[in-house]
Amino acid sequence: MSRSVIRSSLAVLAVAIAAGTAVAPVIAAPGAGPAGHHHRGPMMERDGLWVPGLGPLSKTQVEALKLDAKQQALFDQARDASREAMQARRDAGRGQHELLDAQLKAGKLDPRALAAEGDKRRQQFEGQQTQLRDKWLAVWDSLNDGQRAQVTQIVKERQAKMQERHAKRGEHRPGRAAQSGAEAQPATAAQPAAKAQ
Repeated sequence: MSRSVIRSSLAVLAVAIAAGTAVAPVIAAPGAGPAGHHHRGPMMERDGLWVPGLGPLSKTQVEALKLDAKQQALFDQARDASREAMQARRDAGRGQHELLDAQLKAGKLDPRALAAEGDKRRQQFEGQQTQLRDKWLAVWDSLNDGQRAQVTQIVKERQAKMQERHAKRGEHRPGRAAQSGAEAQPATAAQPAAKAQ
C-alpha cells in the first residue's frame, strides 16, 4: 500500500473514533430517551397559585392577575405555608426511611412499627392540609370578578387541551373509545342486542 492510502485510512479512522468518543456520553447518559424526562423537577413553577379543586396556576398566570397588596399578602402567606408544609413532609419522610434503615441494620423488620409511624405522620399532616386549603381558598375569595374570570378562562383552556390529549390518546389505544359518555351509551346498548342474535 502506498503512504497516501494509509494516511487517508488513518485519517478516516481517527475521525470516526473522535466522533464516537464525542457522542458516546450523550448516548450512554441515563434518562436520555423520552421516558427519562419523567419526574424531572417540579411540575409547577414554585411561585404559582394553587386553587383547591381547580389546580395550579403558574407564576406568569399569577402575575397576569395583577394582585393588589392585600391579595399579594394572602398569596405570600399561603405560598410560605405550603413551602413549610412541604419541607415538614420531606423531613418526616426521611424519618420513615431512617426507621427502616435502623430495622434493617438490626436485622429485625417490624412492619407494624413502620405502619404505625406512617399513620402518625398521616394524622399529623391531615390537619395541616386543611389549614393550607383554607389559606388558598382565602386567596381565591380575595380575587375580584375580573380576576376570577381570568382564572376561569385559564381553567377552560387547560380543560380543552386535556380533552384534546385524551381524544388523541383514545385514537391510538385500541379498545378505548375517544367518545364522550353520552355517545358511548348507545354503542353499549347495541351490544346486548347483537349478542342475542
